[in-house]
Amino acid sequence: MQHETFDRFAIALSSLCVIHCIALPIVASVTPLLMSTINHGNAVHEFWFHQFILIFIIPVSVLALVAGFRCHRKNLPLLLGSIGLSILVIVALFAEQLISLQLMSHTGETILTVIGGVIHAAGHITNALATKASHATSCSTAH
Repeated sequence: MQHETFDRFAIALSSLCVIHCIALPIVASVTPLLMSTINHGNAVHEFWFHQFILIFIIPVSVLALVAGFRCHRKNLPLLLGSIGLSILVIVALFAEQLISLQLMSHTGETILTVIGGVIHAAGHITNALATKASHATSCSTAH
């Protein structure tokens, strides 16, 4: 499997995070019936979803970013991907504690997750573009 495919998959996973963080509150506020069954502020739901998606995001991102770096030797994709991934991990692991300590709100959690997802996706987009632009023959498969 080409590492460009990993970049595309990582971008899709970041997009899924963004869609989840933006769409669920909108749907929940527009549909009162959903509010009784899906509560966006529910710590168990949030923790489960974020932990579940990170199980996929972390290995796919590491594979894609490292393989891309080996090909094109550019730091920017690795830096952006790492910063975005770090934000996603920190928010997923510590948001509920920060919210309970009133150091952050649910809106802040959503904003930080969206920012992390966008930065993460930008890292993979720049990684895919740099890989495509590279003329090295070793770039055709993941190392």
